[in-house]
Amino acid sequence: MKDTTRSAGAPQATPAVGSASAPPPSAEPAPRAWYRRPLVVRVVAGLLILAIWQIVVELWAQDYVARPTGVIRVIPSVLTEKLFLSDIVTTLTAVVEGLAIAVVIGTAIGLVVGRLPDAQRVLGMYVNGVYALPIIAVVPLLTVWFGYTPKARLAVIVLEATLPVVYNVAEGARAVPRTYLDVTRIHRAPWWRVWFGVALPASTPYVLAGIDLAIGRALIGAVVAEFIAALDGLGYYILFNVNSFHEDRAIVALVVLALSAIVLRALVNVVVRRGFSWYWLA
Repeated sequence: MKDTTRSAGAPQATPAVGSASAPPPSAEPAPRAWYRRPLVVRVVAGLLILAIWQIVVELWAQDYVARPTGVIRVIPSVLTEKLFLSDIVTTLTAVVEGLAIAVVIGTAIGLVVGRLPDAQRVLGMYVNGVYALPIIAVVPLLTVWFGYTPKARLAVIVLEATLPVVYNVAEGARAVPRTYLDVTRIHRAPWWRVWFGVALPASTPYVLAGIDLAIGRALIGAVVAEFIAALDGLGYYILFNVNSFHEDRAIVALVVLALSAIVLRALVNVVVRRGFSWYWLA
């Protein structure tokens, strides 16, 4: 029979009352291996995509399908072409101008729709309907109104970029915490202080999300307008080179468009860091 008695004088460990056993000290996370770092992973993934593209085209695609090697070969000549550089400046200048106008107009309309229930009931359906409307169906009408001029492109950009700003600002204005509004009522703040001093800063995440969406839609609007109205810019540069079977040069322009969107979004983040540090650190 097993002896279950404890020997006298043996020290017994008694846990402290109301305390759990102390966890072992947390060790510092081991540094990532170089091949697991985000930049390395992204570069390797990009190279793998290019390799698959090249292999698939070589084995199964037609002779006139663009290959990564051909695109890389024409990059120096495209980037040093005066016409291409001029088209970049033309398109991006129109996009920046349209974005600036769209942010002002969209913020004002979004606050009205978000803060006034009657305005939401009257305008909400129209905002949602126009937001879902394909822009390519509107461009021919705008070219009739504004002519085949840069004004038509600017109108398309403003229309495309305004709608996501309106939608997001309205959602942010409706999502303002009730406690904030109660404080304004207690102090009898005027409506313009409530809108621009409370509702707009409180909906900053929504505003930034709207601007983020507006950047992409503005670039789409500019390119579509240049396609249809045959205006100078990256859109017409792509169309001309595709029609003349210079797909390699057109793909370079597409890459520049994608990089332009990334740069514009990065500039927005820089402005937020410097001008809205209270939001970034919140």
